[in-house]
Amino acid sequence: MKKKEQNLPTIIIDEHNPDQNKYELLKEKLRYKQALRENSKKIDHKQVRLNIQADALPSKTFFIMNALAAIIAGYGLLADSTAVVIGAMLVAMMLGPISGIALAFIDARWILLRTALSTLSLGVMMIYSIGIIMGLIHFDLPITHEILARTKPTTIDLMIALAGGAAGAFAAVSPRLSVAVVGVAVATALVPPLVASGILLAHGQLQNSANAFLLAFTNMIAIQVSSSLVLWITGFRRGSDEEVNSIWGFIKRNSISLIILMILAIYLTFNLIQSIHKQLYETQIKQQISQSLNVNNNVIDIVQFDPRENFTVVRASIRGDLPPTYAEIEKINTQLATDRNGHPSYLQIRFIPIQIIQSRALHSVHLNDQEAQELAIGTGNE
Repeated sequence: MKKKEQNLPTIIIDEHNPDQNKYELLKEKLRYKQALRENSKKIDHKQVRLNIQADALPSKTFFIMNALAAIIAGYGLLADSTAVVIGAMLVAMMLGPISGIALAFIDARWILLRTALSTLSLGVMMIYSIGIIMGLIHFDLPITHEILARTKPTTIDLMIALAGGAAGAFAAVSPRLSVAVVGVAVATALVPPLVASGILLAHGQLQNSANAFLLAFTNMIAIQVSSSLVLWITGFRRGSDEEVNSIWGFIKRNSISLIILMILAIYLTFNLIQSIHKQLYETQIKQQISQSLNVNNNVIDIVQFDPRENFTVVRASIRGDLPPTYAEIEKINTQLATDRNGHPSYLQIRFIPIQIIQSRALHSVHLNDQEAQELAIGTGNE
C-alpha cells in the first residue's frame, strides 16, 4: 500500500448491520471535507507565474489562433452577424500578453514587460492588418451595424473591460478555474474592434476607425489594470516589505496605466453623457411627432435625424390616407425640442399614400374613425 493511501480514511460497511445509515452519513461527511480541502487549495504562485510568462511569449500558436480569430470576426462584422462575431472568441488568444504586462508591473520584472509588450504589439498589428485587407477585398460591401456599434466607446465599455480583466486574472490564479473560458470572453473586447477599425480605415472613415481603435485600446488598459489589481490582492508582490504591503506600491508600479485609465475614463464619460442626451432628444422628438401625426389612419414608419451646422432636419416617413398640411408641419416645427447644441429642429415628411387593391368587388367593412385608426396603427407596428 502506498504511503498516501495509508493516510486516507477507510470505512468498512457490513450490509447486514442495522447501523448502515450511520455509516452512510459518515461517508458523506468525509466526502464533504474532501471537497472543502479541494476548494481551499492555496495558489501556486510559482506555477501561475510560469503559466503567465509562457502565455506572454510570441509563439506560433498565438499568431495563428489570433489570425484565424480576426478572419472570423471580420466576416462576422461584414455579414452583420452577432453570432459569428461571438464565435471569433473561441479561438482568440489576446489575454496572455496583457496578463504578462500586469504581472510585470506587479513584480517589477522589466524583461517580462518588454516581452509581453512586444507580443501584444505584434498581435495588434497583425489583427489590424487583417482588418484593412478584408476591408479592401470586400470594399463593395456596406458598413454594417456590427461595425458601427464599435465606434461609440463609452464608460460602459470601460466597466465591462475592467470586470473582464478581473475575471481573467482570478481564473489565472485559481487552481479550479480555466483561464481559457474567461480568456475567450476577454478576446471579444479586443479582436472585433481592432478588425472593425481596420475595415473602416480601408473605407476611408478615419473618425470611426479611430473610435473603434480607441475602444480596443481602452479595453487593453482596463484589462491590464484590473488584472494587476487582482494579482496584487492575491499575493503576487515582489520588492521591499514596505512597498509590497502598501497600496501606494501598487499605485506606483501601475502609475502610467492608471493615469491613462483616468484620462480615458473622463473622455468616455463625456461620450456617455452625449449619447444619453442624444437618446433623450430623439425620444422626445419621436413622441412629439407621433402625437401630432399618428392620426387619420396615418402611421409613422421611420424617423431619421440629420444634424446640420445650425439646425437638425428630422425626416419622418409616413404611410396613410391623408397627408399632413403645410400649416400642420409649421405648427409642429414651433413645438419641436431643440437639438443637443440648442439649435432648432425642422420636420420633413415623406408621405406614402396607401391604396387598396383587390381582385374583385367586396362588400366594404364600415368602421368608425377610431376603429380605423387603431386598425391601421396596429397593422403598422406588427
